[in-house]
Amino acid sequence: MLNPELLLMAPISVEMKDGTRQVFASVNDVLDFLEGEWTIYRGRKHNRAVQTCRRALNRMTPVAIAREAFVEACRDAGLSTDAESPFGAKPDVGGHHSPI
Repeated sequence: MLNPELLLMAPISVEMKDGTRQVFASVNDVLDFLEGEWTIYRGRKHNRAVQTCRRALNRMTPVAIAREAFVEACRDAGLSTDAESPFGAKPDVGGHHSPI
């Protein structure tokens, strides 16, 4: 039996290198992209995003953590997103989340 789609708290729109935008609404969408269509820099943050999405699909990590790891991987690769922290806090200069 397949896992049902795990929806993100809010879809993430990512601007690709060619200028097109792609919208991701579920952990499944994100993982498919990271493992199949991701043709850019595959560094530590990309690897963390893949592992975090797999853990979310196995109900071992909250979906919000997988979402944030994907956003970080996109930014690390130079892709812009419309995503903020799932909790409404914006990262400060040190990369930590400021309280609301």
